[in-house]
Amino acid sequence: MDGGINAWKGLTADGPPEAGVAYFEAGESAADMAALAWALEDSTRLFYLALAGMRPGTGEADLFMKLVQAEEHHKETLAILHMDLSPEPVDRFVAGRQIIVLEGGMDMESALKWAEGRSAAQVLDLALGLESNAYDRYLKMLDAAPGDLAREVFRIIAAEEKEHLKKLSQLLDESAGA
Repeated sequence: MDGGINAWKGLTADGPPEAGVAYFEAGESAADMAALAWALEDSTRLFYLALAGMRPGTGEADLFMKLVQAEEHHKETLAILHMDLSPEPVDRFVAGRQIIVLEGGMDMESALKWAEGRSAAQVLDLALGLESNAYDRYLKMLDAAPGDLAREVFRIIAAEEKEHLKKLSQLLDESAGA
């Protein structure tokens, strides 16, 4: 990412500005924003875990396991924020869910089915799309979040999502050169 935005050759957000906050309404409380973000991080963690299981013993599996750990870290951060904001359980939006929805609105079952038999580059491209959406969503949540604590959490998580994008981009570049 040297050279700033002018050097960016990767994915860009598409659609209207509100598209990246699909599950977040303008009037949401900070606690609901944190719980919904926690649910999406949990879904993405499950997705990366499944991808790692589909490609055991590979560099991609190792990267996906690192992303699993990063998503777990995000969940912990969001749980702490949520605990400061509400006595309700942070996982209230995942209890009894029938469909696991990933960042960007894609359901996990469809994403995993799509990933079967795809090249590493194609799977990494999908992961880049998910992380791009997450990064964009957290920037929007940063702007919309009520209170300094919530804004600081979303700023930190957005920066971490940006790091995910860098790591995935590097791996995608390496797989294209192979």
